Amino acid sequence: MFLDEISEVGPSLQVKLLRVLQEKEVFMLGSRHPRKVDVRIVAATNKDLSSLVKKGTFREDLFFRVNVLTLEIPPLRKRDDDVLLLARHFASKFARELTKPAPRFSDDALRVLRGYDWPGNVRELENVVQRLVVMFDEEEIAVPAPPHPPRFPAPGGTGPSRPLPAVQRDEPHPGT
Repeated sequence: MFLDEISEVGPSLQVKLLRVLQEKEVFMLGSRHPRKVDVRIVAATNKDLSSLVKKGTFREDLFFRVNVLTLEIPPLRKRDDDVLLLARHFASKFARELTKPAPRFSDDALRVLRGYDWPGNVRELENVVQRLVVMFDEEEIAVPAPPHPPRFPAPGGTGPSRPLPAVQRDEPHPGT
């Protein structure tokens, strides 16, 4: 079982997860009897779990239960060769989904991809490549920089300051 961002699991779920790992049984929804399970856990986080244990936000017993083998993978910005491999992989994947030929990246586009810091790591790279494959129909993606949406939304004031249901309720409907 893969638990992504285990550091974000709340206290009550940590207790339940620990119980499952220790007792090797679960209660199915609506059942009154436990069911034996045999699972292996792979957990990921971008936070230091041991410091969360010290702060008291992550259970120490759960930490020791899931911390059997630790693999530290450097961020994508420190693995620029992986950027190229992943960009090509994602381009092929999204082209297949769109039933079009996989594009190549120009040397300049590869240089830009390699030189970017990728604060959103692999997920950000995947989204950028998907956007490029969707936007370009050429055989080669030859842009000086990957198109990037703003990382954070624009400050308020650009839309209604009331909840959507209230706006919809007060707008006149066509034909009325």
